[in-house]
Amino acid sequence: MSSQKLRVPKKQPNSFYIETYGCQMNEYDSLIARKILEETGGQIVSEPSDAELILLNTCAIRENAHVKVYNRLRQMQNLQKKGAKIGILGCMAQNLREELLYENLPVDFVMGPDELRNLPKFLSNLEQEAAEFQKAYLHLSRTETYDDVIPNVEHHLSSQRNSVTAFVTIQRGCDNFCAFCVVPYTRGRERSRPPESIKLEIDTLHASGMQSVVLLGQNVNSYNFENYRFTDLIRYLLEHTKIPRIYFTSPHPKDFPLELIELMASNPRFCNSVHMPLQSGSNEVLRNMKRNYTAQNFLELVREFREKVPDVAISTDVIVGFPGETEAQFQETMDVMQEAEFDTAFMFAYSKRKGTIAARRYKDDVTADQKSSRLSRLIDAQMQRSLKMNERFIGRTVNVLVESVSRRSEDHLTGRMTNGKKVIFPVPDAVENADTLTGEMIDVKIEKTTAMSLLGKAVIINSAGVNE
Repeated sequence: MSSQKLRVPKKQPNSFYIETYGCQMNEYDSLIARKILEETGGQIVSEPSDAELILLNTCAIRENAHVKVYNRLRQMQNLQKKGAKIGILGCMAQNLREELLYENLPVDFVMGPDELRNLPKFLSNLEQEAAEFQKAYLHLSRTETYDDVIPNVEHHLSSQRNSVTAFVTIQRGCDNFCAFCVVPYTRGRERSRPPESIKLEIDTLHASGMQSVVLLGQNVNSYNFENYRFTDLIRYLLEHTKIPRIYFTSPHPKDFPLELIELMASNPRFCNSVHMPLQSGSNEVLRNMKRNYTAQNFLELVREFREKVPDVAISTDVIVGFPGETEAQFQETMDVMQEAEFDTAFMFAYSKRKGTIAARRYKDDVTADQKSSRLSRLIDAQMQRSLKMNERFIGRTVNVLVESVSRRSEDHLTGRMTNGKKVIFPVPDAVENADTLTGEMIDVKIEKTTAMSLLGKAVIINSAGVNE
């Protein structure tokens, strides 16, 4: 092997790199950050080693998200020594600024979700010493929605798993102050984006080939722009855009008016996929969580959706081991989940978050072993339930929006039903190039299922008129 030193290329001027952790809101915020930086001369790069400015857009919802970021920062320590500036964006920046800035981590500055318009300052002053930087930009705005910052379509394509579905943020912040949640402290109070701005972005996405959008918000169905509510917005988008599929996440169960359910039942473009976070099936635990509904309220809402919306798929979030939760209260959660028959569920053990009501008021008294046992039982029961819910579609022909060639096999395509269920099927023999089917609506006959997906065979390719 040659002992000659490798020549290190000079970094591109004004280069920046963004790495994103956490939810879809963070993914969208990274698109906003990119747009702001590029409009002021920034050049994005694909590797942190090539960047003058490195940004980690972070999540503070659960402890494992913190661990990932701390580990990543330690990996990047040498890059800072070589002159790169490292900034922490997002919820960790807002919630853990002291730890991030003063615990011997390679962090030059922290910036909250409402301060992204300040990012160009760092590109224009990269030659400054770290001591000259303002280290914390953490103002929480009552008005900032970035409604004038619409990410470029190619940014959506480069950041997402497929080229047919895009995320569009319509609402930011939360006023609920659930006991376990940091969001009101890290993302501020609720405010909503103007309908016209949302329509403009959706029209732009659809014109570029996007076939579905997911409307995002910390409490998306509390959308309220000058008394224009969430149901009003959905009606407006159905009337004034042509996008074939509209989804939304993440809502709060207390903010579902019956007219929204009726709108979903009557318009197939407003897709029959609903995420409703239960969190617990125990009324006492729900009170301690400050969720403002009972298990009975929740189940009544589930019944309304099941009765009125054909083939609706309902998913949920559940926390086990919240402070004070007894085995009997955990069993109440198991019972509610059984009655609700969720199609899928995102299940977690409680993790104390700094600054929350629960962290201040309650002792984290459920042991790690108890949390682990309850979570394991909950997951096992839900996997059986998910399989049962999927098996209802065996023998039926369903309409599927093709998202991509399957990652596991180039001979298969993957897509989704209107209710969001994942469908995998072989590329039809008559099709020479599977990629040409991305974005097409295809009828698929379901032959078997797993807990996570449905497997079938294409019977009609609408655009090509191929019959199988």
